[in-house]
Amino acid sequence: MNSKTKSYPHLFSPITIRGQKIKNRIVSSPNSGGPNLYRAGANGFSSFTETAAHYFASLARGGAGIVHTGHLGVDPRYYLGGNRERFDFFSDDIHEHQLTIMHMMTDLIHAYGAKAAIELNHGGHYGPPAGDWKRLGPCTTTLENGVEVQGMDEEEMNRVADYFANAALIGKRGGFDIVNVHAGHNWLLSEFFSPVVNKRTDEYGGSVENRARFPLMVMKRIREKVGDDMILQMRFTANEGLPGGITQEQVLETLKLFEGVVDIVQCSAGKIWNHMSEGYLFPMPYMEHGCNAYLARAVHGKLNMIIETVGGINEPEMADEFIKDGTCDLVASARSFVADNMWAEKARAGRADEIRPCIRCLRCMRYSSEPQTGCSVCTVNPTRVLHTPLPDNGPFVKKKVAVIGGGPAGMQAAQSLAEKGHDVILYEQSEKLGGRLSFTDHVEFKDDVGRYRDYLIHMVSKAPNIKVLLNTKATPQLLSLESPDAIVLAIGAEKFIPPIPGADGPNVIHAGDIYENLDRLGKRIVMVGGGLVGCETTIYLQSHGYSVDVVEMESTLMKDAQSELPYEVFFTEFFMTHEYSRDHHDLYSIPEIDRVKIHLNSRCTKITEEGVYVTDRDGKETFLECDTVILATGFRPGEALKSAYDGLAYDVIPIGDCDHVGDILNTSFSGYSMGMRI
Repeated sequence: MNSKTKSYPHLFSPITIRGQKIKNRIVSSPNSGGPNLYRAGANGFSSFTETAAHYFASLARGGAGIVHTGHLGVDPRYYLGGNRERFDFFSDDIHEHQLTIMHMMTDLIHAYGAKAAIELNHGGHYGPPAGDWKRLGPCTTTLENGVEVQGMDEEEMNRVADYFANAALIGKRGGFDIVNVHAGHNWLLSEFFSPVVNKRTDEYGGSVENRARFPLMVMKRIREKVGDDMILQMRFTANEGLPGGITQEQVLETLKLFEGVVDIVQCSAGKIWNHMSEGYLFPMPYMEHGCNAYLARAVHGKLNMIIETVGGINEPEMADEFIKDGTCDLVASARSFVADNMWAEKARAGRADEIRPCIRCLRCMRYSSEPQTGCSVCTVNPTRVLHTPLPDNGPFVKKKVAVIGGGPAGMQAAQSLAEKGHDVILYEQSEKLGGRLSFTDHVEFKDDVGRYRDYLIHMVSKAPNIKVLLNTKATPQLLSLESPDAIVLAIGAEKFIPPIPGADGPNVIHAGDIYENLDRLGKRIVMVGGGLVGCETTIYLQSHGYSVDVVEMESTLMKDAQSELPYEVFFTEFFMTHEYSRDHHDLYSIPEIDRVKIHLNSRCTKITEEGVYVTDRDGKETFLECDTVILATGFRPGEALKSAYDGLAYDVIPIGDCDHVGDILNTSFSGYSMGMRI
């Protein structure tokens, strides 16, 4: 074995499935990548673009053993979840365009030594019709939103099974090695498996065998169509995350029915369109890493098929351990490849310390709210904003650049400038790097962000052309002596203290300061501000026994994050009012707590030593007794601080929060762009 793979020998061991040798156990799990990977044809169907070919090839280049496409709808009558056009497995020009692009994609994936997998799906309840049809499902029903669903008869089942088989054959002709059938997450086939959804009383409902009958028909039809040399995989929801869902005993009984037909089963969890259940499907920072691995462990070794786990697996150490201890045969991750498409190759090459960590924020899931990019973006991976990075021909002249501020924007800027070849001096006035991310040391559900901070610190510290000066205030006088060619201002923002009488009192503290001053907090807290910071701070406080009244002017909490981070908003609000714990597999069983009270449409008008006066939208005034008032009122750019550096270098460029107060995405991209700008 190559010495560079000794750190993760199990993860990088090959495995042979149906005569196909897969170079390692790492799977780039299905991810759609964004709308620019698909083009809508004049015939109403969509197909891959060349960008898609290069995108999925980049995941193979990054070291994955198997690369999956996102799920593609097989039924010409239905869209897939409304988020992309019907995929073109049907039209006459399939030979001219679709197969050409498919072969470009699979040839590139193969060139990097990976296997190519195409994922097929049917929307079922969640597949809007393209014509005058009702949506399909196991049973005739009406959904909560009034949409009518037609229960499938055997003729319809056979028709859909043929659609799956036809699409699989097109995939095989396009060079794919693996057909991955999505039978989980509340799509059509999953609906048949589910005792919550499938209430049929005929041979397609009731018992485990009956509920599996139609999905098994689909799998057998595909096998008949593609032959014995193609690998067949099934994504399966082994925990629906809902009361009355499939049990662990039923999971094993169900999967045994697919032995000899299905080669790989991914034991996933959760159901779409139910935020509580989606917590398992898209594990959040509030959940433990590898939170679904127990589902794979429960069936591994008991079935004649390859078992794959997925869900919040972001570090090669954990992935290697899962293979070593017999949890599974394959480890899948989508977001790890979004955060750093080279993560697997870095791990193989002994450079795991250089892997940019995923922080599990799910920003990558919200490409529909990022129309200017045409792709899914990543909070920590600035190259995803550009999708295709601009050509980098190196600096015209090597420069000495002063970066002021050792927060995330400053560290990312220093890293990008150093990679381009500049000499960088990074000034930080405190004793450590990290800036406003230092609080992550205190908050368990922010450990992912803490890993990102540590990654930036490590990359800055190991760069030979970055000189880090801690406990050094970069005054204009000091910089005038240094005479840098360029100055990057990453000095952060100033705390915003609202003009509330009493806001400067001794019992008042800004949210950004509490973790270093926990001894100042009394047990009764009023949180002024119900944005993301105020709400996350409330979770920390209530989980440590504090009582918190949250005062928010708007009609909802976390209003600014509602559209871009809906999952984070949902679970943040959930854990504000429920016992917080990462160690759970049944969110519905978590008890509520009464330590948090929320006051919407309310404004803090006065702060005293005894508490806070609050006025609601109707003008009614309430007094909230408390020991401590926390201001979660945000930050503002410090204009006076920035102007002090004007004229000290040819380029003086503000970045991050001192230019525009935003989130980590803002800081990472603004810092990254310095490598292109200077």
